[in-house]
Amino acid sequence: MNTPFSASQSREFQLEQSLRRFPWFIPLMGFLAAGLLYWAQAPLMQWFSEGHYWVVLFSGMLAHGFFIVLVHDGAHKSITRTKADRWIMNLGAGLMLMPFYAEPFRKYHLIHHSNTNTDVDPLWPDTKKKLYDNHRFFYVLCTLVPLLFTLYLLITQQRKVAKMDKKVMSPRMNFLHMAWAFGVSGVVIYLVQPSLAYVLSTLLVLNAFSVLRHWCEHLGYNNAHESNTFWFPMGMGIGNHDVHHHVPHLSWFTLWLGLFSRPKTTSVPKAIYGVLFDPQFEHYEAK
Repeated sequence: MNTPFSASQSREFQLEQSLRRFPWFIPLMGFLAAGLLYWAQAPLMQWFSEGHYWVVLFSGMLAHGFFIVLVHDGAHKSITRTKADRWIMNLGAGLMLMPFYAEPFRKYHLIHHSNTNTDVDPLWPDTKKKLYDNHRFFYVLCTLVPLLFTLYLLITQQRKVAKMDKKVMSPRMNFLHMAWAFGVSGVVIYLVQPSLAYVLSTLLVLNAFSVLRHWCEHLGYNNAHESNTFWFPMGMGIGNHDVHHHVPHLSWFTLWLGLFSRPKTTSVPKAIYGVLFDPQFEHYEAK
């Protein structure tokens, strides 16, 4: 780390403690942000139907922000700090028409946090690492395929964990919550009747933003880092990633406020250049 985290942690941690004195404040900020991000999809979908297909660049970016505010924060129980966050998380996935996503995401994302940059980190399994090290451009193409490549990696990683007899704490998925998400998606489809082309195109761009964000989070030149600190378009504070990994329950709002005063250790252009053109640009590994 650049500085001892005990010295740098206090800013966001103390800010969150102060904000939590008003139990309604952080959930309210999250619901307002998510509502605005979701509402903004309506004109974009209309413009898409009129032939302005470039709007998916913005719909994917908005969906990415919405995902962080409701699904990601819900997985960490960072919204209300209660069991209600799991229902909220699946509500968000249902509204995004990805009802199957939130429960697996929570499971593997929490494994990632407890095994960051190790050989059992779901975000950097052996298959992905070998592609990155030996076939960089093919790796990029594979990661830009939404869901399927990720599913393949998770299956192969689970086999490795079982073969190595690794004891990895693995949160359970709850299919009642997933059923709730499917119900929400059903209501959205019935009431809105969204364009399938718009939904799939937005998903494609959303996935590209997620891939790019991961490059910013855990790749670089200084393996003394566990993760990076950076600005990201519609990142909703997730760029304050070093703090997030040390104190995962902090809300997106607190992380966003703290990001203004933190030195940045990487950037989006640096990550793109490093992945595409620099063999020395590597994924951090736990020592």
